[in-house]
Amino acid sequence: MKKKVLLIALLVALILAPVTAASYRGSENDGAIGVGLNLGTNTGVGLKFGFGDFDVLANIGLADFNIGSDGFHLGGDVAVSYEVYDFDFGRGHHMPLTVGLGAKTGFDFAKTFGFDLAVVVPVGISYQIPDFPMQFYLRLAPGLGLFNDSNFNLKFAFAGYIGALWMF
Repeated sequence: MKKKVLLIALLVALILAPVTAASYRGSENDGAIGVGLNLGTNTGVGLKFGFGDFDVLANIGLADFNIGSDGFHLGGDVAVSYEVYDFDFGRGHHMPLTVGLGAKTGFDFAKTFGFDLAVVVPVGISYQIPDFPMQFYLRLAPGLGLFNDSNFNLKFAFAGYIGALWMF
């Protein structure tokens, strides 16, 4: 029974993928939305919202792979990203280089509640599979930490991400 359900789900995915790709608007176009998996300083859901000249990026998930006896640590960030250069390889293959400005947050749900806040400058590169709604990305985001464990504390901050998005 499980094999039949799996086979039907696979057939539906194989039918829907080309239909979705045919109606796909592209990540550079206004109104494109991406949802996927983000791995890095927060591991969880990655989001991308296209607004023509710029994109809004967001991630939410487990902060710094930190879950254990002392509690749960949730991380999230949001940034605005602009394309500064496009490495064009021809035939629809290209890798945009982006730079942005954003905020990185962390929330500790441990014995005592605490939060972190940093301003970051994400620098990233992405690859969009031509004529298919899948995009892969890598972003490194150095920045300035403002709050650490709910206390004001200026220090170096960093975020890093690798992930994949299904674009709509």
